[in-house]
Amino acid sequence: MRLKIYLLIISCFISVKLWAQTPKTIEADLLKSFKKINYLHDKNDDDGVVKANEEFAKKLMMYATRYPATINQNFTLLKKEHLNISTSEDGLFRIYSWDDETGGTERYFRNIFQYKLKDKINAVLDSVKQEGDSMPFYNKLYTLKANSNTFYLVTYLFIGSSRYYGAGVQCFSVTHEKLDNDVKIIKTASGLHSQISYEIDLGTVNNEETMPSINFDATTNKLNIPLVTSKGKPTNRYITYKFTGQCFEKIK
Repeated sequence: MRLKIYLLIISCFISVKLWAQTPKTIEADLLKSFKKINYLHDKNDDDGVVKANEEFAKKLMMYATRYPATINQNFTLLKKEHLNISTSEDGLFRIYSWDDETGGTERYFRNIFQYKLKDKINAVLDSVKQEGDSMPFYNKLYTLKANSNTFYLVTYLFIGSSRYYGAGVQCFSVTHEKLDNDVKIIKTASGLHSQISYEIDLGTVNNEETMPSINFDATTNKLNIPLVTSKGKPTNRYITYKFTGQCFEKIK
């Protein structure tokens, strides 16, 4: 009987400790785990780096789902360590992205999506692949409200090698009780798509040149995609798509 009471007390203590975390202690715990990735990378411990990434992702998923306030937490220290955090204007969708340090000239990234559905906070690992088997690095999130729908336009990049660099935009929404990462609202000559991208050959770019980037103008609902030549050289022009109420269509 005494053993059962003791185990019950220990169980309650652990539960209280877990659920009584403050924003400061949550970030400190995540920061310690995240720094371990770079530490093991510097030690050339490849297996350790893989394991550290899995542990950090698991821990971030746990906090993201059990502590609803994390969807709006600043995580200033984690950002300084290069964990990219993009949050929608309505505060209902967030993406955590980081370089997992397992690549060479081709970089590999990991992402966790956190979103609010009704009164519940959910978190899922990224399953959207853009180039081969590699995940993109999400760097900016735009919010588009149309009629009764809310769309999230997320820009991303991928690094194929020391010479090839690419970028694009992926469309998301939270519908039908889940996060939809295949929202086909971009109309091109080949039909409706959920994303559009381009690739740049860095060998065609002078060091002095500024790399173009995708941008969205929320005032005019225009999505501007850099125009790149067939040889992968960026120009100073853009292809513009305007949201017409149902989808983005190319305009002159």
